[in-house]
Amino acid sequence: MNKSVVIGIDFSKLTLDVTFVKTEQPDVKYYQQFDNTEEGCNQIVKWVKGSTIDCSGWLICGEYTGLYSMTAAMVFNSKGIDLWLENPQQLKLSNGIQREKSDKVDSAQIAMYAIRFMDRAKLYKPKGEALLKVRELVRFKDRLTKNRTQLIVPSQELKQVREEWQEATYIHTQSLEIVKVIDEQIKDVERKMLALLETDPELKRLYKLINSVVGVGMQTAIYLLIHTWGFTAFDNPRQLACYCGVAPFSKQSGTSVKGKSQVSHIANKKLKSLLHMCALNAVKFDPFMKAYYERKIKEGKHKMNVLNNVKNKLIYRICAVVSSGQEYDKSYSFQQISEAA
Repeated sequence: MNKSVVIGIDFSKLTLDVTFVKTEQPDVKYYQQFDNTEEGCNQIVKWVKGSTIDCSGWLICGEYTGLYSMTAAMVFNSKGIDLWLENPQQLKLSNGIQREKSDKVDSAQIAMYAIRFMDRAKLYKPKGEALLKVRELVRFKDRLTKNRTQLIVPSQELKQVREEWQEATYIHTQSLEIVKVIDEQIKDVERKMLALLETDPELKRLYKLINSVVGVGMQTAIYLLIHTWGFTAFDNPRQLACYCGVAPFSKQSGTSVKGKSQVSHIANKKLKSLLHMCALNAVKFDPFMKAYYERKIKEGKHKMNVLNNVKNKLIYRICAVVSSGQEYDKSYSFQQISEAA
């Protein structure tokens, strides 16, 4: 990719801090602030066109901030302007030591990042409306689940510690009543998510394929769909395993440091947690996974290491059924065991 103009945008709730740079003059930066609205995005295009008219030579780069970057993404894509939404953590780690922090400085650093790593750019393309709606429903469900935990756990602990208090009983009883309502809301959200998947043939197909893998349930299948953008965000299973925090990495340096391979803490913790439950189910209900787990335990392997390997195997199975378009054949596990015997 070779662009003549790079535009760095720092997204916030109300404003867009914009710095654009011409690649042949990287030391000359142009800065201005705009409203985070459709009109503000149109003004950005008009402002940059004052210096360079050809939009095909532009690359706009910014952090992926979800809701705050959505308006800009829709406007720029409708105008055919290349947009790169990068992981905020990636941008932060690439900046090195920083002594100054402001939205203006951030927009300039984003522009310089885009110039340096232009060859790595992954252009953002609008996703289907159904997937975007499912993503927001998932976020709403997460908030409900968090509220449920915040209500039930403290009230139970208070009742156990101060059982003689009438107030403790009252708090616990009222918390249970509210939790019942939240549980119904969670079930309703799940029904709405499944109904949305039915309206999109591609999402419906992918969901059915993922759900065919033994051990993988509704929640994990939906989370994988939204975090992989319908399995378009990752090039191979290894990348997805890294994102989920289940891929091992070596820890070696020189001749003295030879640590064991470990997973990275930089991961999607929610997906990692869901995959852990999937691994437990797979070990229980999948004959091949059960035999593999028991064999490794007898060899002296640590339980958590073996479960992590099962998570990896599940990711590779999921990616295999998605790429092949064929549901997982549950009889394949029995065939593998019989052949091994």
